[in-house]
Amino acid sequence: MDQSEKKRKLIVGGALVATLIAAVLVEEEETVIDTVDTIQPVKPSGDRVKNQENNVEQLDVSKLGQRKFSSLAGELFVPTTWAPKQPQANLQEQAAIAAQTAKASAPPPAPTAPPLQFKYTGKAIADNETWIFLSQAGENLIAKLGGKINDKYRLDSINDDAITMTYLPLNIKQTLTINNKLAGNFR
Repeated sequence: MDQSEKKRKLIVGGALVATLIAAVLVEEEETVIDTVDTIQPVKPSGDRVKNQENNVEQLDVSKLGQRKFSSLAGELFVPTTWAPKQPQANLQEQAAIAAQTAKASAPPPAPTAPPLQFKYTGKAIADNETWIFLSQAGENLIAKLGGKINDKYRLDSINDDAITMTYLPLNIKQTLTINNKLAGNFR
């Protein structure tokens, strides 16, 4: 056995001896407490018993009376809310409120396509294909028949007076009129 192992065994043995001594001392204290006589309750003297009997005679339960509940208290277990009570509306106000709720419950209007933001700047015809030149917010766009514009519009038809497009999210056809005086045709 080396030195560290001997030290460890000495420490563990010392702790064991200390524990045994403590256990013996605790047992001795418990036996001392158990040997003490039990305490007997003290009986009241004659004067004290007479005073208690007099107090019982003085207490008249009929003098306490019954609880009286006010009719203004209302019901105790009704549901309550923190919102203030609304005053009663007269018939005209009720009719106006009913009309407002009817308007609010009406179905929303059908969705519509936004107005066309394109400006016609010209067209070109090459190899039996017609190309349209449009501008939108300073951006120049080129499209041909059946082609898409900004992934939201499809170019359906072209004639001398108007261009017909379909707004793809709602499948609604829209017409862009052409002002021939301002727009030029390129051939």
